[in-house]
Amino acid sequence: MDTADYPSLADEIASMVHGYPYAEPPEPPELLARIGDEASADPAGPHGRAMLAALWASRWFVHWKINDRGLVTALAEAAERAEAALTAAGCPGGHEHPVPADASDPEGMAALIEMIGGSDGREAAACPGHLAPLAADTAATLRSTLSERFAAPGTEHLDARYLTADGRTAFDPLIGDLERQRYSQVDLQAQNAAMWSARRLLAGAPEAERPRLAIAVCLLAKHCYWSSTAPGIVALYREALATVDLAPRERSCPHGEGHRGVKLAAPPRPEAPDERGELCPRRVAEQVHDMLDYTRDYLGA
Repeated sequence: MDTADYPSLADEIASMVHGYPYAEPPEPPELLARIGDEASADPAGPHGRAMLAALWASRWFVHWKINDRGLVTALAEAAERAEAALTAAGCPGGHEHPVPADASDPEGMAALIEMIGGSDGREAAACPGHLAPLAADTAATLRSTLSERFAAPGTEHLDARYLTADGRTAFDPLIGDLERQRYSQVDLQAQNAAMWSARRLLAGAPEAERPRLAIAVCLLAKHCYWSSTAPGIVALYREALATVDLAPRERSCPHGEGHRGVKLAAPPRPEAPDERGELCPRRVAEQVHDMLDYTRDYLGA
């Protein structure tokens, strides 16, 4: 896409914000990276101002749908550079700034790009005094994205629930919370249990605990796409799963090819018989391998 074709770019931004971002190549991350680069290249120039408007119109799409921390950081920095340049340029006066587009109206947000690139009302719409607050809003939103979506919440408070007096994992309450995860929408209590399990793996959990902890992490990682799980949480899951030994995938086991038919669910409780071979080292390694593959693209890795 030619980003100087403002009507087409505005249509693509509107389509993207509506949740149908494939009206025209490139895909959103590539397009957003180009917009950020061009906004940074000449933030006070006419095209740079139009790109800042495009970035502002896209900011909530970036917040909820872009899981690449490096890209979000670059876009936040582009907005900050634009804010500094536009604030320095100031407003020459003699006109009224247009009312900012309604954030709940994607077409209205995207129309700002056309307004800046077109002839009608360009002076007021492209005025640094009008655009500097939009740049500040964009930068604040994306910095908030980095702190809210790319950091996994703490789970230390759950030690009292998930650790026994002698420091072992209390699997009954942990598995009970994991069993709350029944549908595509993530259950927050189950997600907390999975995050706690991930940190337990990273802290060097005893070997006897690791299969159940790994299954706990896989169970919630499986829901990342459906529920738009915060990328910081998915990154924690991936870091923990990377500590699991995958060598058993290459070894035989008593279950033949039956593991693929075992649906991923909360791990069996310690007192329950493992009738389906859910804790088989080969089966656990297969699940972990599959989940690392599954989550890799989610983070733009």
